[in-house]
Amino acid sequence: MKFYDVTRTLVPTPLRKVLRKRYYERTQALRNALSNVANEIRLSRTSAKAANKFKELRGMRELKLHLGCGSVIKTGWVNIDMIRSAPLTQMNGTRFIAYDLRLGLPLDDLSVSMIYSSHLFEHLEYKHSVRLLKDCHRVLKPGGVFRISLPDFKRSFEAYVRSDATHFDLLNLGELLPEVEPGTETLVDHINFGVYQHGEHKCLYDEEKIVTLLRHLGYVSVERSLFDPEIDPDDPIRRRHSFYVEAVK
Repeated sequence: MKFYDVTRTLVPTPLRKVLRKRYYERTQALRNALSNVANEIRLSRTSAKAANKFKELRGMRELKLHLGCGSVIKTGWVNIDMIRSAPLTQMNGTRFIAYDLRLGLPLDDLSVSMIYSSHLFEHLEYKHSVRLLKDCHRVLKPGGVFRISLPDFKRSFEAYVRSDATHFDLLNLGELLPEVEPGTETLVDHINFGVYQHGEHKCLYDEEKIVTLLRHLGYVSVERSLFDPEIDPDDPIRRRHSFYVEAVK
């Protein structure tokens, strides 16, 4: 969320004009920091509004959660993401809740039969990831399934070391990193995008790390899985650059 959007909704008009003038006089680094603050304010307000939607789920059982859904809405699931506008509210048992998952899951114990997440946890700081993973285990019923898809950084690093450009040939570097000077592109630019993604990625995982974490949390079975077209996004880029793990409580 931009600084302009927050001042428009939270600050009286006279003061708003002064703040905007001062804002645009500052360095880009400071403007970025202020925009981050504005985004945190937006997330806090959005999450507070989600309280009633979570209350509607109290007492329900056999829920299915899609965490970090983005624009991919699973029918019959509770789809949760921090995106600003909801693609839908409720239809045929399908729900969308705009909510900051760093806060955990305000749901009943043992109320969920399945949880799915694709490329969410690398966007969270480690402490927030662990908190959310603990909550996922808490809300799952015995025998419930937690399935996670994450970027396969290990394969990308191995391809980089081998100088294997074909591993990255589905990615348009000009679109992903327009700031790279044309004619100077190298494989390390793909690594920079994959690891940092303009500052959106906060923590890296590999199979060993996520499996170790899930087993530590108490899942009775944790195994690497293959792509499943019934649940995983069938996108060529996502398939090549992901790994999958499934855990049973």
